[in-house]
Amino acid sequence: MTLLAAAVATGVLVRKSDQHHTETLSRQRQDAMEQTAAALEELKLVKASASQAKMALTKMRDGVVVLSPKSEILLINPWARRLLTLSPETSFQNRTFREVVRVPELTQAVNATLAGQTPQKVLVEIVDGVVTRPVKVRVDRITSDIDSNVLMILRDETEAQQIESIRRDFIANLSHEIKTPLAAIKGYAETAQMAIEDDPGAAVHFMGQVHGQCVRLERLIADMMQLARAQAGREHLHFKVVSLPTVIAESLRSNRPIAEANQITLAIDSNLEETSDPPSVVADHEAVLTIVNNLVSNAIRYTPHGGSVRLACREEAEHWILSVSDTGVGIAANEQKRVFERFYRGEKTRELAAGGTGIGLSIVRNLTLALGGEVSLKSVPGKGSTFEIKLPASTTLIA
Repeated sequence: MTLLAAAVATGVLVRKSDQHHTETLSRQRQDAMEQTAAALEELKLVKASASQAKMALTKMRDGVVVLSPKSEILLINPWARRLLTLSPETSFQNRTFREVVRVPELTQAVNATLAGQTPQKVLVEIVDGVVTRPVKVRVDRITSDIDSNVLMILRDETEAQQIESIRRDFIANLSHEIKTPLAAIKGYAETAQMAIEDDPGAAVHFMGQVHGQCVRLERLIADMMQLARAQAGREHLHFKVVSLPTVIAESLRSNRPIAEANQITLAIDSNLEETSDPPSVVADHEAVLTIVNNLVSNAIRYTPHGGSVRLACREEAEHWILSVSDTGVGIAANEQKRVFERFYRGEKTRELAAGGTGIGLSIVRNLTLALGGEVSLKSVPGKGSTFEIKLPASTTLIA
């Protein structure tokens, strides 16, 4: 009996041991499966991250090149290919940078970076067909290790240089526009001061000239502020339904005395007369009035005595097009693209520009764009000009 009991007990222990071993194996298999699933999930995330990183490099507007410690190309994105004038299809994997890119300044920057002189910054001009493109380049190691890969960032500086050129021209033109009336004020004031005792009449005349130049400066400053608001965009505008005949009537009331003094006829088309259903646009009232005022005053200024200025309006594809035509001096074809620049005046119009600031058409263009419209010009030298402003009709929904 004792032996039988021992055998039974031994059998039970063996079965429990086998069961425990089985459960242990089961847990181990479960753990292994969970670890495998986690590893697969992590691999998926890594692949997704790599794919997103690759897509981000493809979409970047900066060129990116990664080089090995031996100056071999490991990665180059499409924008870098464009800036370096390289084929978009050719593979440059593991080819040396110097072999692919024949720009000595860039090769020297890469060599200096590999030698430990980091970062390197250069500005190079790269010829792409008939275009010479300025490119700013930064070359640096990715890490501080001596065998680190090298990262090259390339940026097209064409637009930045154009903006800088516009800024310089603007400052130079503004300085000239301010300097001219200030010099006149100084001269007239000195002359009036000398004549005030001997010739009071002359002194009064010269003080009148001083006042006129002060008004010119005041108008220049007002136009500059107006231009700044126009360039600020839509956020400062209040959109509503604006009646074109109402705005035009308001503008003509202001400009008619000047036109009559210069024997210039102001006329409007019949559809701009006040009616029960007038042409209307979705816009800012003050902005539209400013546009019309600038176009009408410009037309009067550059139209000789006895000429005419006509305002018309027509509907076109959910837009209204307002046109201001004159029989003035006109604008040469090679100058028509520049008339919307600040302070620009064509050769034929310089002598007629007295009283103008040279900013009016720039204000017109910026305000029209802010209103979601378009501005265009047709002109024949000696026969006149027509400016057209295209704005969304009041039936158009603006987001």
